Amino acid sequence: MDENTNSLHIFYRLSDKGEIKQKMPSVNNKSCLENFLQNFPSDSVDLIADNVTDETFKWLEGYHVKKIHRTALGNVGSFWYCFQLALTLPGNDYVYFVENDYIHKENSFSVLHEGLKLADYVTLYDHPDKYINGINPLVKNGGEKTKVLLSDSTHWKITNSTTMTFASKVSVLCKDEFFFKLFTVGIVKEGFPLFKKLQKRRVPNDYRIFTLLHKYRKRDLISPIPSYSTHGEIEYLSPFSDWEKILTKQLSTKQLGVQLINN
Repeated sequence: MDENTNSLHIFYRLSDKGEIKQKMPSVNNKSCLENFLQNFPSDSVDLIADNVTDETFKWLEGYHVKKIHRTALGNVGSFWYCFQLALTLPGNDYVYFVENDYIHKENSFSVLHEGLKLADYVTLYDHPDKYINGINPLVKNGGEKTKVLLSDSTHWKITNSTTMTFASKVSVLCKDEFFFKLFTVGIVKEGFPLFKKLQKRRVPNDYRIFTLLHKYRKRDLISPIPSYSTHGEIEYLSPFSDWEKILTKQLSTKQLGVQLINN
């Protein structure tokens, strides 16, 4: 691959395990993956099937993606697996890490590229915790201190943190590897069992990753306003969009297309 290109590589993590959360009725592994593949090129997607059943893996083999990786690493382990794969890519290329319970709007692909021209890190998720006192420590009086930017099709704001669904350039990830390792799998090597136990995590500490990257590396993270994606958890749906309608409309459109082809 040409070192001077800006190709987007996608690492989509999917599992049959995980924390039980109250999500929208239509949100599940199948609906979110199909929504994603309607909005992003499938030949750029590495699917990481972590702790999935044989039935789920067989279903995933029906998708024409770049590659399917079957792992049993857990949340932090599967992310770190993706991160290490990302570091082997050309430095000028972009990477989008995606979790399996997100909904994306139309044009998310082009909007993501717009954001990557503006900042070191980009999320398409305008997280509602940025507007609620008492959840995010950096939010006061219903908001965070920020700066608003403009790309070709949307406004963006600098935000203090996001989830583990985000994008960046490979060269930036290489420089920031320490922060991601520290708050996922940990930095203590084998041979120090006590310290390894103390830093063991079931889920990444995303808040610490991004706030410390901003503090010590001067990295900016931006999100579009309004949002182009959302986490499927009902409590944390991004505002001002009917996400149920967006998801079901895209899925019904795909189903109609399949019917027309079959007819």
